[in-house]
Amino acid sequence: MANELQNSQPLYEQIKSAIEKRIRGDEWPADFRVPSEESLAEEFGASSLTVRRALRELQSEGMLVRIQGRGTFVVGPRMQCAIFDLPDVSEEIALSGGVHTSEVLFLGFVPPESPFAGMLPLPYEGPVCHSRLLHKEDGTPIQIEDRFVNPAEAPDYLKQDFTRITPHAYLLRETEVTFVDNTIRAIRADEESRRALEIDGNQPCLLLDRRTWREGVPVTRSRFLYPGDRYRLRSSHEATPNRGTTQQRSAAASRRIR
Repeated sequence: MANELQNSQPLYEQIKSAIEKRIRGDEWPADFRVPSEESLAEEFGASSLTVRRALRELQSEGMLVRIQGRGTFVVGPRMQCAIFDLPDVSEEIALSGGVHTSEVLFLGFVPPESPFAGMLPLPYEGPVCHSRLLHKEDGTPIQIEDRFVNPAEAPDYLKQDFTRITPHAYLLRETEVTFVDNTIRAIRADEESRRALEIDGNQPCLLLDRRTWREGVPVTRSRFLYPGDRYRLRSSHEATPNRGTTQQRSAAASRRIR
C-alpha cells in the first residue's frame, strides 16, 4: 500500500489519488461497491475522518455515488467529451423564447475544510473563488452551475451580481483561455442538488466538467449539472483526415427538452 501513496501530498489526497487510480484502471469497475470507511482506514493506515474526506471529494467530482442504506458505489471512468463551445445558458434560453432567471446559492472563497478545496489546484498558496448558481427557464430549474475561479485571473469575480450577469459572460470578457478540457458523465445528484433542481432520487443527471487554462495556468473549473429529462447536449463537427489523425472543429448546443 505504501507504493500507492506519495508522501509529498496530504494523506487524504494520497488516498483520493489511490482510489481514483483504481477506478481509472478498472480495478474498481462501474457499480463496484466501495469498501467501508473502516476497511479503507485500516488499509491506508489513516483515520476514518481522513478516508471520509477523500470519499466526499470523489463524490463531489462525480466518480462515486453514495446510496442511503446500500453504501458507496463507483459511477465509472470518465468519458472524453467533444463539446468545446457550450453556449451561455441565458443566451440559449432567450433563443428558444424562454425567460432566464438565476439564483445565487453560494458566492465566496472555498473554505479550506470544504470537499471542494481541491477542485482547482493553483500554482501558489491562496484561496479559490466559488460560485454556485441555479439557472431556471420560465421558473423551471434546468441547471446547477458550480464555478471555481483563480482569483489572480479574475480579481473582481466575487464582486459581481450574478443575477444580472452570468459567470460565463463575465469571464469571457475578463479572462483569456488557451486550453479547454471537457468530460461528461451520467450521475445521480446529491440531496442538496436534488432539492434545488426539484427532482427525486431516481432521476439521472448529466454532469459536464470543464477545465480551462491560460498558458498552463489554471483559470477555471466549471461543473454543470442538468436533470436528464429536461436537458440534452448535442455536438457536431467537421472532421478532416490528416495522416491518420482527425482534426476537429466543434460546435455544440444544449437546450431544455420541452
